[in-house]
Parts: sequence; structure tokens; C-alpha cells
Amino acid sequence: MAYVPGTDFTKIVNSDLEPVAVVAQCLDNQWVPQELLASMLNKGKSLRDPGVTGQRQLAVRHEYLRALLNAQQVIVNRAFFLNNQAVYQDFRDGGESREAFKSLLAESVIIPYLYREDTLVQEEDFTVQPEGVRAWRDVVGDTRGSCLRLSWDNTENGDLTRVKLQRPFRRQLLVLPDFDPESLQRDFALDEEGARLLKARLIEVSRWAAEQELVSREDFYREFVVVDGSDPADGRYDRTKPFAAELKQLADLKYGVALPDAMSRYPLTPTDSLDRTALQEVDRAIARGGGASVDEFVHMLRQQAFALIQRPLDVGLTGLELEHVRRARGTDEWMRYKNSLLDLLREPQEMLKTPERFTVQGQAVYDRYVAVAERLAEFVGTRRADEADRWQPVIKVSLHTLGSVISLIFHDEPQIEVVGQVADSVAAEASRAVVRFSVVGRDQRRAERELQTSVDLMQVKLQRTRDDWVDLVRRLQEAGFVRREADGEEEQIATLNAPETDEQ
Repeated sequence: MAYVPGTDFTKIVNSDLEPVAVVAQCLDNQWVPQELLASMLNKGKSLRDPGVTGQRQLAVRHEYLRALLNAQQVIVNRAFFLNNQAVYQDFRDGGESREAFKSLLAESVIIPYLYREDTLVQEEDFTVQPEGVRAWRDVVGDTRGSCLRLSWDNTENGDLTRVKLQRPFRRQLLVLPDFDPESLQRDFALDEEGARLLKARLIEVSRWAAEQELVSREDFYREFVVVDGSDPADGRYDRTKPFAAELKQLADLKYGVALPDAMSRYPLTPTDSLDRTALQEVDRAIARGGGASVDEFVHMLRQQAFALIQRPLDVGLTGLELEHVRRARGTDEWMRYKNSLLDLLREPQEMLKTPERFTVQGQAVYDRYVAVAERLAEFVGTRRADEADRWQPVIKVSLHTLGSVISLIFHDEPQIEVVGQVADSVAAEASRAVVRFSVVGRDQRRAERELQTSVDLMQVKLQRTRDDWVDLVRRLQEAGFVRREADGEEEQIATLNAPETDEQ
């Protein structure tokens, strides 16, 4: 039998993935950075507008390369190899980028995900770019890698697809009436009246979803987001529909976390995007790491100062290509970074018992990631080293709960920032705060040009949420963290969010 390109690959399921495998939300064909989304609505532009296309592709490209640098593996829906230029531009033409892509595909760093397909070159029932299709069929013809499905048994795969990918979206719409207005106010930078009106709109959405037997994101878009009669793929967002931008972002976020949740791996939410905490999953269990008490968390942080080496680095994303990322991943510095990240994630609850481990492991992630950034800068080459490109990395540990974020920033003088207030809906109840560990730049306004990394680490259990939250802030100040005023909005940085546990 003649060889058919695209049929020779290793079949894998989620249990075969590396621990830090991610699904990058930026590759979703509807993902738009918040700033660009606001501009599109104000100016009446669609995703087909050349100016929008250019800005969006640049943002997608940056986030895609960032994902490949930060994670062990990046799961990519097969459709994106065929219709997303930020992906297929690497293997469309010859040269170093194509060889780098082939290498990452063969080494199972890039993992194609097959929805219902059996091969990599099956006929498509979605929109494609002809140049992407041609390039993809060519590159998989001489490259053997791994392909992922929920199950390779077609019947089981169909059942899992419905349960884990389709139903969660409708269920999210049904719980929208439970959303807390104070958290909506913070997440979308609304005033009190705006949050009240958005809450009312969410109730309308939920009633609509309750009347539908099945709800796709495209159905939702047609009803609440895009211009009537238009194709959702065109991205003609209708500013006359109340809160179209806010509803779109919530829908995209839930859509984006479905696959990584199904695989028990990380959804990577990009810079300038709504963070997963906006889904208000108060008791969301984190698959890796148990819960700490307030006492344990304060004990873990009390003596921490992190001996950070403060030095400006000329390490932005300007000039970065896939070949540079591939070379960086092959260095000793990247291997040491990967191992330090795995050590941090492996048993975070053990750090509660021996807080010095948090110092050692947190410092190791920082030092080794900075070392990766320095090697990457060598590969990219000398660039104009102005202020826009100078990255000054610091460690940040933040706690997220409904309505409020506490950020602890370790640099010259350890500081604490508090944004928002605990929502009334959980004020007197028990809840959990997600603990996030990050290496970020001091100036987050330039986050899209930097090489930050961020990961959900553990959770803190709160018995009476508001009282414990206030007490936690006080005790952190007593532990030596100087409180400074925040600007009222938590920075949105690219984050490896912890996966959701299986929904019943």
C-alpha cells in the first residue's frame, strides 16, 4: 500500500503528555487582545480589516513563541496549522524556521490535537488558507511526531468530546446569574452601575441558554456579540448589543480552557486578556498542589526576601523567531529552567512544611529563567537597546479571590499591593484563593514585549473570606512587606493557569 502523508505519527492521550503541557489561547481564531478589541468596537472594524489583521497577527505570534519558550509542550488544534499564519509561516517557506518547526514537531514539543479526525491531512470542514494547507501537507509528509486526541476509540472520543468540550460551554452560560457584581466591576474596569447592568445582561444570556438544547460559541456570538446576519468568523462585533465585548471575552475564556481542562493540563491565557479568575470558579480545585491555611502561607513567606540580582536585560520579543526559541530550548540553561519549574510545581504543599524550600525553588526558577533570557538574547543578536526593550525581571507572588488580588513583589524592597475588595457573595463564607508565582518585568505596561513566565502554584483556604483576607494583608505587612498603593487594576500577564478538575 502506498504511503499516505499525514498518517504516520505516534498516537497519544493526555496521560502521555509532559507535566507542563499547555494550550495557548492566543491561537484561537477569535482571540483579540483587550486593547485591540476596544479599538475595533469604537471604530467599527472587523477581523478582516487589514490594520486589525496586522496588529492581531503580531500579538498572536508573540504569544505563540512565548508559549514554546515557557512550556515543555504546546498543544495546537490541527485547524491552526492550516488557517493561522502565525503558525504556518514557519513551515510555509524553506530555511531555518521550517527546519526548526520540523524539529519541534518531531520532538513532540508541538503536539497537534485532532478533534475527530484520524489523520493530519483529513478533509477540512472549517475555514482554511490554501497556502497553509499546501505547506502543512508537505511538512507532515516528511516529519513524524505525536498526535493527541481525547481517545483514539471513535465512540469514546465522541462521548468525551461532548462531555468535556461541548457541554461545559453551555453550563458556563447557565451559571452566569451567580456572578458577583463586585468582581465584574474589577475584571472589566466598570463603575458600580456598569457592573449592575452587566449582571442583568448575564441573566438574559443565561435565560437564552436555558432554552437551547445545545449551544455553540458561534450560536452565542450570533445572538449577543456580532452584527446580525454576519459570519462570526469575520469578527464584526456589534457595539449596539449591550456588553458585546465583555460577553465575548467571557465566552472566549471558557471556550479556551475547555481543551486543557479535558487534558488535565494548563490553559495559557495571554497578555492583555481576561484571566481565568474572571470565570469566578470560587472553589475551583487545582489539580497540582493542595490547599494551605492562612497561617501556613504566611509562615512560608515570612522570611523570604529572594536574593534577586537586579540588572536590566535587553530581552524583549523584538526580532524573535522560531529558530531562536528552538536553539534556546536546546541549551543547558533551558533544561535547568525546566527542571526548576517542575520542582516548584511537583509538591508545593511540601514548601509549607519547609518554607526554605520555597526560597530555594522560587529563586532557582527566577535565576534560571533569566539565564534562558540572556542566552536567547545572544541568539537573536544585538538590537537597539532603548528603554522599550530593557527588561528588569522581578518575582511576584499573587493571591486571587473573588473581587480582590494581593500581590507580593520581591525586589529591592519587598512590597505588597492590594487591588479590589473581597466580593460580598463570599465575604462570610469559606473559599479558596489561587496562589500564582511569576517572573515578570517591573513595568507591566510593556508585558507584550517581554519574556515573563507565570504559573498557578497552590491555593489558600479561607474560612471567613473577608476577615481572613484582611488579616492576611495585615500579617504580611507585619512580616516586612511594605504596602504601596496599586493603580486599581491588576496587571494581566501571560499565565499557566491550573487546570480545572473533571466536571460531573
